[in-house]
Amino acid sequence: MAALDFGYLTVYLLSLASVVFAGLMVVRRSKATSVSIGPRRLLGLAKDETRRLMSGDPVFLMHLSIALGIGVTIANAVMDPGMGYLYPLKVLFLVVSVPLTAGLIASFVWRVQVYSRSKKEERKLGASGKFTSASTFLQVVLMLAIGLTTSELVLLWFPSMVYADLLLGALRNSLVAVYYSRPSVNLVGGFDRPLSALKTPFNLADVMSGKTDASQISVGVSKVSEFDRSQRLTFDSCVEIGACEAACPATAAGRPLSPRVLVRKVSLLARGPDAGASPFSAVGEDELWSCTSCGACMASCPVSVKHLDIIYELRRDLVTKGKVDKEKAALLENLAQSQNPYGLKNASRADWAREVGVGTLASEPGAEYLYWVGCISSFDQRAQRIARALSKILRQAGVSFAILGGEEMCVGDPARRLGEEGRYQELALQNIEKLNSYGVRKIIATCPHCYNTLKNEYPQFGGNYDVVYHTQLISDLIREGKVKVPPEKVQSISVTLHDACYASRYNSVFDEPREILGATVSDVREMGRRKEKTFCCGAGGSNYWYKVPQQKSIAGIRAEEASETGAKTVATECPFCLSMLDDATKVAETGMDVRDVAEIVADCIS
Repeated sequence: MAALDFGYLTVYLLSLASVVFAGLMVVRRSKATSVSIGPRRLLGLAKDETRRLMSGDPVFLMHLSIALGIGVTIANAVMDPGMGYLYPLKVLFLVVSVPLTAGLIASFVWRVQVYSRSKKEERKLGASGKFTSASTFLQVVLMLAIGLTTSELVLLWFPSMVYADLLLGALRNSLVAVYYSRPSVNLVGGFDRPLSALKTPFNLADVMSGKTDASQISVGVSKVSEFDRSQRLTFDSCVEIGACEAACPATAAGRPLSPRVLVRKVSLLARGPDAGASPFSAVGEDELWSCTSCGACMASCPVSVKHLDIIYELRRDLVTKGKVDKEKAALLENLAQSQNPYGLKNASRADWAREVGVGTLASEPGAEYLYWVGCISSFDQRAQRIARALSKILRQAGVSFAILGGEEMCVGDPARRLGEEGRYQELALQNIEKLNSYGVRKIIATCPHCYNTLKNEYPQFGGNYDVVYHTQLISDLIREGKVKVPPEKVQSISVTLHDACYASRYNSVFDEPREILGATVSDVREMGRRKEKTFCCGAGGSNYWYKVPQQKSIAGIRAEEASETGAKTVATECPFCLSMLDDATKVAETGMDVRDVAEIVADCIS
């Protein structure tokens, strides 16, 4: 143990003060943003961090190395005066320091690579010199924190270097207090917020009933000062980790969007002298329309930044001001006039059903399940084959079901993701009224966007139903023996599964389609990006209905990944994914067949 002389005491107290400073900054940030950092939240965070650790996410493993490295060095510094009496703990710290040092070195190398990639991305997007300087500074701070922590862990092995160890720790703790207290609070406050959670600026039913004064409603953000406290916290918490940029399909396709750059631009603007500045003085409209809402940015962020919160608010402002092109305006007009994005007569929704004898709730009010067909499977001839396939499966299993037919309307997802909250709620309220009038309790959906909306968003407006995704139900029916796939009917084909973002990442549906394929085909191959790390097809966020400037197709990138598996068939679980990948595989001339999981099952049963 170091001698308790004046020099040591001074350095130790300085180190201790830096620890207290960091802790106080976290408490201050949490109080300012009303984020609880109590034991329950911290326990929940620990469980979530453990789950992510088990997933083997390399970005998270490096993030964890940094966090644990800081924790170990802080604990060692605080207990240093008595460490001579805590020899077993000292040995434990030394043992743990070895893998943590290796992890931190890997993190530093990774950070250098991220820095290089980020500068290329900034040049491509035409970022200003001011932005680039601010970005570089924050990334250097992070690399400095990693370097200091690594040095501290190494110095644990050299007791004679205790002064240097404590001083390096004090410097690192000061950096943590100033730059990482906010991200820490944001992580505690937002780690368990579902991807499907959207801010609802008003309730249309309350407006219509007079409970809410329409003149007092504010939709979207036109000034940076209008972002609420939680939104401000999330975009101010970005520390240039870069995981969002690496995961973003829009960035990969060369679209004018990087989630990292977008968030940081808004944050820098908000910290500037003019709180009344427009976000669009820094953010371009094409950046916002480039987003597919796949959620990869948020799912990959180790500090729980909510990039989509910013994108939705700014899209809402553009729509409110009528700043949409002809394609987007046509989409909204079709939803208003025809209650579907195609602008077709709603009465034709059930044409496919009449051909195969599927009834409506009006004629079969006692059906156990309502099959929510969705717009694309109602009107698109290729996607109608999914509806026919599911109907065949349900009939063989003896499941009682019916559809709404011409009474079904778009769930409103395209409008909401585009930024038209009023149109979304109008459709939602009409659908909920119709569903409740029939006493619907159970719903099957083959579109993940419909599934997500019905399951996670309609309850806020009085639509509470037991919603099941078609792959979940089919998997259950096969497991229960209600759908039988004879061995001779198992298809001798090689298949790779494309996980739909709104099924897998938004709603954790990824085991069921694999169980189905395991029972119906002989050879299942996985793509590198799969399950919750799936790569978007490019249709989400209403992108299916309009064009965005890009260097290459998002669906084309995914088709290449599918082709690299050597599989002859791409299995999808979403009609939008099927459409996008079907086109992409043909353009790329991969020779691959694209089929929905339900179609594969239907071909295996009599």
